[in-house]
Amino acid sequence: MEVFVKVDEWLGKFGLSTYTLFIACGLVLMLYYVIRVLEKENNYSRERTNRILLWLLISLGVAYLFAWFFDALFHFFESGKFEGGMTYISGMLGGVGAFSLMTYFFNRDERGNILKLLHLIIPGVILAHAFGRIGCFSVGCCYGKETTSFLGVYFPEGTVAYMDGVRHPVHPTQLYEAFFLFALFFGIRKIPILKKKAFAYYLIIYGVFRGILEIFFRGDNRGLLFNLPPSFILSIFLICLGVFLLFHEKKERKDHGPLLRE
Repeated sequence: MEVFVKVDEWLGKFGLSTYTLFIACGLVLMLYYVIRVLEKENNYSRERTNRILLWLLISLGVAYLFAWFFDALFHFFESGKFEGGMTYISGMLGGVGAFSLMTYFFNRDERGNILKLLHLIIPGVILAHAFGRIGCFSVGCCYGKETTSFLGVYFPEGTVAYMDGVRHPVHPTQLYEAFFLFALFFGIRKIPILKKKAFAYYLIIYGVFRGILEIFFRGDNRGLLFNLPPSFILSIFLICLGVFLLFHEKKERKDHGPLLRE
């Protein structure tokens, strides 16, 4: 951790941090993955891919706004101050919603392929998210509860955890999540049943994992909503949405044949 702190001190001279570098690395890998999976694995033309990338890039901006707005709105209801950090799940949902709507209205050639595109793109999002969590670890945000296990990590001066008054080893929940996301990325890529309906299974599997993480391991104080962590409630929503999509696809295929044209 001391290494990250020293690197952050140096990067701070340029208005950067290890967090922003890991985020940037994740986004670059996500875009590379999306281009490769569309053009190399699914034979999309460069023009077709570029249209999809345009709406994807705009959606990333919308995702950022949603991630910030949800957290700020929650803090406003709790403390009266419209400020806060970032909430990944709300950002992801906002980005997915924006991408789906823009594809439907402005990319009519792909209007019938929206769910297929989400299945293809989501592993790239998972990869970017994994690098983002490593970035969280590097600056000490999103930390876990106190622990005496060998997994415990002490966040030194110069990290978010230290500024929050944490002076004892805590669960490195950022790394737990990063390792899980890398495993989920490879699982979705290699397991046929998951790859075929990647977006729906991602919502369910990640929702379950995140819910467990929120209740049993996360230790940073982000307030409560209905006496529960806000991200736990959003995790329940992810699971329900994923189950709905699985049944919806099954029903559509049964009633009308393949839901998504190639």
